[in-house]
Amino acid sequence: MQEQDSSSLLERIATLNELSLPAHAVVVADRRLPREVLARFDHPVLVDAGEKLKTLAGVEDLAGHVLHRRSSKPLTLVAVGGGSIGDAVGFLASILWRGVGLWHIPTTMVAMVDSAHGGKTAVNLGSAKNQLGTFYPAERVLLVEEFLATLPIPLRRDGMVELLKALWLGDRASVVALTGEEMETLTFAPFAQVQDRLGRIIEHAVGIKQRIVAQDPREEQGIRTVLNLGHTLAHALELTTGVSHGAAVAWGMAAGLELSQSHGLPADAAAHCRETLFPLLLPLPALPRDGVLEGAILRDKKRSDEKLRSVLLRDIGDPVVLADVSAAEWIDALRRSMDAFANTPVRVRLATPRVVPLTIEASKSELNRALIIAAQRMGRTVINGRSDADDVRCMLRALRGLGYPIAETDRGYVVDNLNRELRVETDESDRTVFVCEGGTTFRFLLALCCTNVKPTKFLLSPALMQRPHEPLLRALRSGGATIEPFSDLSGQGYVVRGWREMPQVFSVDPSASSQFASALALLSVGAESPITIRLLAEPVSRSYLDMTIAMLEEAGVETIAHGDLIALNQTERLNEKRTIDVGTDESSSAVWRVAHYLGHPVEAGQKARIPRQPDGTVEQYLAAVREARRAPQTIDLSLVPDLLPVLTIAALSETYPVTFTGAAHLRNKESNRIDAFVESLRSVGVKVEARSDGLTLEPGTEMILQDVLFSTWGDHRLVMAGTLLTLVTQGPVVLDHPWTVTKSYPRFWDDARRAGWSLRPQPQDR
Repeated sequence: MQEQDSSSLLERIATLNELSLPAHAVVVADRRLPREVLARFDHPVLVDAGEKLKTLAGVEDLAGHVLHRRSSKPLTLVAVGGGSIGDAVGFLASILWRGVGLWHIPTTMVAMVDSAHGGKTAVNLGSAKNQLGTFYPAERVLLVEEFLATLPIPLRRDGMVELLKALWLGDRASVVALTGEEMETLTFAPFAQVQDRLGRIIEHAVGIKQRIVAQDPREEQGIRTVLNLGHTLAHALELTTGVSHGAAVAWGMAAGLELSQSHGLPADAAAHCRETLFPLLLPLPALPRDGVLEGAILRDKKRSDEKLRSVLLRDIGDPVVLADVSAAEWIDALRRSMDAFANTPVRVRLATPRVVPLTIEASKSELNRALIIAAQRMGRTVINGRSDADDVRCMLRALRGLGYPIAETDRGYVVDNLNRELRVETDESDRTVFVCEGGTTFRFLLALCCTNVKPTKFLLSPALMQRPHEPLLRALRSGGATIEPFSDLSGQGYVVRGWREMPQVFSVDPSASSQFASALALLSVGAESPITIRLLAEPVSRSYLDMTIAMLEEAGVETIAHGDLIALNQTERLNEKRTIDVGTDESSSAVWRVAHYLGHPVEAGQKARIPRQPDGTVEQYLAAVREARRAPQTIDLSLVPDLLPVLTIAALSETYPVTFTGAAHLRNKESNRIDAFVESLRSVGVKVEARSDGLTLEPGTEMILQDVLFSTWGDHRLVMAGTLLTLVTQGPVVLDHPWTVTKSYPRFWDDARRAGWSLRPQPQDR
């Protein structure tokens, strides 16, 4: 087939109803596309998107399905899907009968902006990405706006990263004219509000890429290499952390700005680029060791003579390719960028209140209990519900590291322990668990590891080390476990050696945390005989212990509570297949119910089908707060102490004083949540007094100051409370450590921006 021009005909259409395909077309489509979309095509070949498709075996299988549809020329393959489908179908089109027609109908914004253009096709070779490929531009690329309209925000943000990359490379004027706030709007506003502007800027970004490709269609002169801006580091981050391509490229671009400044990029240009990039950055998971990350960088296929080819900026619109930037320099630049991102305060204001559907994930409290239960059950356990909260990710990573077979699905997780007795145990040196900042994660895993005589080393953050754990340690030690604190070059924490025979009775004081009793109760799932727990005091947040008991009952444990005793007995149901449905996170929903109470039009959505979470009762407590319009109120939060911050913000809008009690254990959270919260409220002009078990609030919204730092003390609950404060101040509030929300609500800032809040970085010397 004659070599094609490097450019594809780009056409923008509103809906697939405007599409007219050749009579000899064979459509290859992502089977996960909505049924109504797939119904628009005549007998499409349906495939599973992803890296498995991008293999020689995957392409061979795809070729068989295509030839079953049409076995002679003329033939045009039409790829309908994201980047992996475009790569695989493009590769097949280039080699089938030495070349057939190719159209792309990209359904993700990354594909619309980047991968559908330029003619690169590729499949992977083992774990090495894009090692086998061709240059084979599509004849036509169709941008269908109805796909953009329904694109989830994370996928739109990924596409905006590639769009911004193109602008940085080829259009200084557009970048200078583009503000961070406009980038935020284009990324998070409802599609109907940005449709025209987004469509035009996508076409502009594609035009920049096509102009670069036209100068070097086969990447022989080094001109086209500049399109890899951010990608050398990005591929390593994708491989080692599992983040999306767009999120990884965004951090590659951030690190590239750090390096570019040391190679001549003017400070004002770097600052403006950072402003436009800020809305697209997400906190990264914990990075692997530098050696692991460096090895992943050096595997990048874009090396020349074994040297990295690094794309940097001499100025906006003036990229340069260098061969003298080491992998270690990239890693150092990444860490500097991450530190600056994490430690820069943000100015939060409600720009345009919007009603939007929320993206609240499954409850981390329920999920962590469900995962501990599933890890011990002999029967296959299906967990419906997912979360990217730090606590859940940490729990998953730890359980897998300890050898528990947890698989992920689109809807949640599956644990099948039928053959767990045959499972090869990890070496002693591998039983090291880092539990992040999660008290629940540490306490539940600590108890679980006491069922194994092999030593387990728990690495704790300094803040978590300071939180109370002693009642649980005493209970576990009394059963025969050895738990010793340590502090060495690796960090600090505890080394645990479990008992050889599990105790039948535990005594524990849960007055500081009901998690102590829950951690012990969860051991009943894997026990060989009944166990009894004696409560030495009334549990704080008793409702969370009740949640644990309810979930154990559903899993197959028979429970009897009488006075200070809880008896737990195994039944045959533990050996049966079981599905655990985890509700949406009610503590996250509570934030939006309070926002609605304060006048924001957002709706928090439906309540969980199976109500287990205490924070699901927030409406009852808001009704009590509303009574402060008539007279002073005292509200007991002993069942829901974690609601104190958001309920306090709600009470600021009322007329009479409100006293919250029953929240004493909040002094032992990520911060001393009572005193820290009171200090932050006072700093913005709120009249408030701390109590031993809560606080007393003197309403008076006219006293509250705008644009003043509201310290969050690194506490995720205070970040969300500070955001709600903008509804009371009717103006901006500055928050420090805003990204600590990932502990419990990873998509909080996505939802806040979609609901109309704007988030801008503030200088640290403010």
